[in-house]
Amino acid sequence: MENAAARFWDGAMSLANFLEELMACEVREDAPYDKYIPVNRSRVKRIRKQLELSTEVVVAARAVPAGTRWLVVNEHWCGDGAQVLPVLEAIVAASAGQIQARACYRDADTDLIDAYLTNGGRSIPKVIQLNAAGDVTGTWGPRPAEATALVQRVKADPDPATAANYAEPLHAWYATDRQRAIQAELLALLAQA
Repeated sequence: MENAAARFWDGAMSLANFLEELMACEVREDAPYDKYIPVNRSRVKRIRKQLELSTEVVVAARAVPAGTRWLVVNEHWCGDGAQVLPVLEAIVAASAGQIQARACYRDADTDLIDAYLTNGGRSIPKVIQLNAAGDVTGTWGPRPAEATALVQRVKADPDPATAANYAEPLHAWYATDRQRAIQAELLALLAQA
């Protein structure tokens, strides 16, 4: 039986086009999460400008089997996606053609994300790694383990105002980490290719 990721691959857009859409999309007043799009654009621009891939990640990306594919599930309003997708884009570019990446919107058709839930939730971004035959060889997301632990600590705060506002400490962590944890965890995903 064909897996959900392989079924969605052909209809997905290139990761580059997905990021171009983020940079150009209209922010709609009637879409409550769209208010995060402008800051996500800034994050993507900053990361694209400052990101330095580790030599280890570049070597691993070039060493994966030809035809390795990453199907990424995300939405433009997702703050974690703005931190992660430029790293994916850089790794794909560094792979010298070994990795192809495409993206799908989570909410356009939830069948895909529902096949790859994180702890029962539709957490994004979600990276689904496939081989050339379309078999899933691994998944990753929505954020590095250290960032997940931080979010869990903040959400556990008995003060509802603090628990609801985890974005500020989360993005401060991302700024300090400079995408190193993302790269380390994606290195482990590449090893499964």
